[in-house]
Amino acid sequence: MTVVASTIAEPGGGSTAVATLSLRNVTKRFGGVAALNEFSLELADGELLGVIGPNGAGKSTLLSLINAAQAPTSGEIVFDGQHRIDRMHTYSAARLGIARAHQIPRPFPRMTVRQNLLVASHSGGRRVAASGHTTDEVLDLCGLSGHAGREAGTLTLLDLKRLEVARALALNPKLLLLDEVAAGLVAHEIDEITALIDGVHRRGVTIMLVEHVQALVQALAERVVVLDFGRQIAEGTAREIAENPEVIRIYLGTGGEKTTRTELDATAPERPALLRAEGLSINYAKLPAVRSVDFEVREGEIVAVLGANGAGKSSLARGLAGLVPTAAGRVLLADEDITRLPAHRRSRKGIAICHEGRRLFTELRVHENLELATYSGSSTAHQEELFKRVYELFPLLSERPNAYAGELSGGQGQMVAIARALMSDPRIVIFDELSLGLAPAIIDEIYKAVEQIRSWGVSIVLIEQNAYRALAVADRVYVLERGSVSFVGAPEELENEQALRDAYFGARAPAEQAPRGQLTGGDDS
Repeated sequence: MTVVASTIAEPGGGSTAVATLSLRNVTKRFGGVAALNEFSLELADGELLGVIGPNGAGKSTLLSLINAAQAPTSGEIVFDGQHRIDRMHTYSAARLGIARAHQIPRPFPRMTVRQNLLVASHSGGRRVAASGHTTDEVLDLCGLSGHAGREAGTLTLLDLKRLEVARALALNPKLLLLDEVAAGLVAHEIDEITALIDGVHRRGVTIMLVEHVQALVQALAERVVVLDFGRQIAEGTAREIAENPEVIRIYLGTGGEKTTRTELDATAPERPALLRAEGLSINYAKLPAVRSVDFEVREGEIVAVLGANGAGKSSLARGLAGLVPTAAGRVLLADEDITRLPAHRRSRKGIAICHEGRRLFTELRVHENLELATYSGSSTAHQEELFKRVYELFPLLSERPNAYAGELSGGQGQMVAIARALMSDPRIVIFDELSLGLAPAIIDEIYKAVEQIRSWGVSIVLIEQNAYRALAVADRVYVLERGSVSFVGAPEELENEQALRDAYFGARAPAEQAPRGQLTGGDDS
């Protein structure tokens, strides 16, 4: 089949140039979920395009379609004006000149840095063989010349990131896809990876940059596209995007009705801490997700944890619940050190987690999902009381106890997930992305349930993408940036100030300043 070349008008209305990449009405579905929906894009030769968006926006799916790791459900992806990528395998796309550097580097750890590049270059076929560039040139460009003889498994995180980019460059790409290559890096390391990407771009490589570190996007991207639920909602310069009301809304959410609870409790004695983290650090291989975080939740308190994608919020939740190992620091429950306790033993001591994405047993009924969460040592009467309580909290579930979880709507499924967490009769419950993907009316109902749960004396950690909604119910708030706490204090301090936007759009570097807020003794100016 003949492919019609896509062209891009050049400034001044003159001649046109063939687009390096064209996506035409591309849709990718996973079952009934559209990860990318009727998405179209033209990427000019030599352009550096930033792609941003909240969790679940479709960014990773987009990259997987472009490098042919997945095939679209419908639509066309055309490379270099003539090649239908949507009909290729990944190796064919690579040989045409499409390379991808991943968020988590996975080199051959027992091979040297040079050997890793040679493997990549030999896999590129004729394009690499005819390129004229050498492995030494790639090593030099990526700052790895001094490490060429080292085994990849001995490198630092920054050098692993460099190697991931270098392996992609060893394919001599015309289009380089960068998937969150700055994830886990601190301020000065981000500066270095920014300089590396800039150097690659100056050599004429077309780049698509998917990145949560907004400072890097702002520094490099000539144009930024914003995705939300698989659709493009905005396009412009980095500055225009940071000031776009719709972009701000999808990152920070919308406000809810503000409670008067904080004012009523202002003169009450300070409640004792129920759950504390001291110097908590969590790593994934060499990738730091949480860095020396001090965190506490008091009895009967709602604590919100906010921050941009990749800030470390979900990793903090998993660390508190015992689902990931602790690299440093400790976790205490009512002054008992539980750092080494596995998740199931923490659950029995009163810590419950409601996971992002719900994670229900879809082939089991609602009642069966809830029953699985009850502690086997509890009495029948106690279990019946727990069922009564969650069904009163969500009457809709009491009407459908025999419905299969896989048949429920997203809102109903979230109710089951919340109820399941409560069936363990917790002292503290961690809600990870409570409102993600839900309709506004359902979010209202969910947040009324949060207030009810708190009235039972249950402490709550509320990890939430909808920042303003969380601020409306929280007693205190933590803001995370790149795995570190950049703010801790009362929610009122964030409602009308720039700090929250800075955390989401990259205006501050947390490694260079202490956390702000009343609990740190910091200056609020």
